[in-house]
Amino acid sequence: MDQAPEQQPRIEGVKYRKVRLYRSVTTEIDGIPSTRLEPYRGWEPVPPREWDELILRGVTGIAVSFTAIAVIGGTASLGGLLDPLVPAVIAYGMGSVFAIAWMYCLGIEWLNRTAPDRARPAKVAGWFFLLLSMGAVAAYGHTLNQPWAGGFGACVDLVAKGSWWLLLREYAVPLDAGVAHWVDEQEQKLAGRALLAGRVRRLNRRAAYQRAVGGAEYQAAEAILGRAEAARQSLPQAAVEPTPDPAPAPVAAPAPVIPPVAPPAPPVAPAPPVAPATQSPVVPPVVSAAAVPVTPPANSGSSVPPVPPTNEQSNDEQQVPVPPVAEISRPAIAAICRKEIGDDVEVTDAALVAAVLAAGHPDKPALADTVRRTAQRVDPTRKTRKVS
Repeated sequence: MDQAPEQQPRIEGVKYRKVRLYRSVTTEIDGIPSTRLEPYRGWEPVPPREWDELILRGVTGIAVSFTAIAVIGGTASLGGLLDPLVPAVIAYGMGSVFAIAWMYCLGIEWLNRTAPDRARPAKVAGWFFLLLSMGAVAAYGHTLNQPWAGGFGACVDLVAKGSWWLLLREYAVPLDAGVAHWVDEQEQKLAGRALLAGRVRRLNRRAAYQRAVGGAEYQAAEAILGRAEAARQSLPQAAVEPTPDPAPAPVAAPAPVIPPVAPPAPPVAPAPPVAPATQSPVVPPVVSAAAVPVTPPANSGSSVPPVPPTNEQSNDEQQVPVPPVAEISRPAIAAICRKEIGDDVEVTDAALVAAVLAAGHPDKPALADTVRRTAQRVDPTRKTRKVS
């Protein structure tokens, strides 16, 4: 069996009191222990009396008693003032409103004792309701031809309100701006969680009630909404359009520079190869006339007619030789006129016609008129000159 714990030696100047303490006692039989708590008498130090706490409790009790007296006096005064107008029960009930109103504002001010900005509206409203209550008591004394009694009775409410004002100043602790902001954020988070939990709880209750009493209509509506939700989730996600880069500022393009075009030399037809006497003549390749139509190049002046496709489709298609056609590259009449006018603004139409003929264009009856109109389009200010 365990022995009682040794008592600590007493310290001189410290008060002790005798109390009932407990110790654990273990009993072991056949190797099986059993522990129980055994009470015993001991001494423990008594903490010093907290005078600040006692005084604070005392002034709080005094403020409560002042408030009770003020409420009773204000209710009696205003009830007596309103008794000739309404029944007595209603009159005295109305008389308690003013005192209860400034007490209500006092409670709001107590809840916001660490936030002066939030407590200020309640403080202002409390003093306003106090003035109304004091005015009611003073008016009741005036109706009884006791203005002094009414005035001193009205001061009871002022004393009660003043006692609570001083008590709130003792409890109020102004917070630093940073600490106040941190407290506001925490309160907002907690309030948001509480509000969301309440909404979810209400929705769950409503859903459970609808499932219980909704019947077939509720089940059909739930099935329709479930299919719509499943169809919406099965749709492919729309690709997010990339944000276009800001367009660069437009840069003025330089004026095009037209290089001078030299008239090409007239083409020289290659001489046909002379086959030796001992070799067989070269046979040109043949192609299907129906598969490859031959079209002469534009403005080539060649008199080679196109070979029309044959209408007979058989296993052995007609094979016709395709003569080689040399393409002739020459500048357009407008380019020639632009170049000549650029070199000499006073150039005559005859000189322009000669330059066109030198570039390889065929001599046609209407060539001079075509050159004249083209020159006027290139240079509208140009004076028309007759071709000599």
